Amino acid sequence: MKRILCIILIASLAFTMFSCGNNSSAGDDLTPALTADAFLKALKAGDMDLLQQYYEGDVSDFSLEEEIDDPVLLALVQQMIEKILDFDYTLDNEQINGSSATVDVLFKTYDFEGILKDLTGSIFSNIMSLGIFNMSEEDIEKKIYDVLSDELSEALKSAEKTKDANVTIKLVKKGGKWMVKDMNRTDDLMHALSGGISKFAEDLEKMAG
Repeated sequence: MKRILCIILIASLAFTMFSCGNNSSAGDDLTPALTADAFLKALKAGDMDLLQQYYEGDVSDFSLEEEIDDPVLLALVQQMIEKILDFDYTLDNEQINGSSATVDVLFKTYDFEGILKDLTGSIFSNIMSLGIFNMSEEDIEKKIYDVLSDELSEALKSAEKTKDANVTIKLVKKGGKWMVKDMNRTDDLMHALSGGISKFAEDLEKMAG
């Protein structure tokens, strides 16, 4: 079951390519809105050096921290990363309160949650058609893995940006410059970028114990 959960959670791996730590002094004159814009552009581009200039925390904390040695799973991860980072956004309503600030963002992303819910039904149908009560746990897991990996790849190829999400990005002023505030995997921004998949993954993890 661990391998299947890994597929569902590949959205988290979109952030393993970023390792933010040392804050650059560049961009000290940027407003909160311009800082949020620069952060999101760096995120879309996968530019680690640039991203770390605008983020307070360490984005590598969002990774699964597991080495992927399965070529099929690795391909799915790379495909999902490409889709996750292909988001559109508009900024609005900058609010400044001393050393804190907020900027509202409207995201348009792929509906990954919808894709996975559709795949869940397909997987269930495939398993039931084989006579699940006559299969070993290993055979069931392999069948789920095969169906999920094949159909998820095809679903991602044909996916469209239909998911809208409104998010408020929080910023803090440090050393004379605005930084996007440290966040975690349950933050609204992560939920928006993942097209709802993060909530789906959380529910699945709870069900799996």
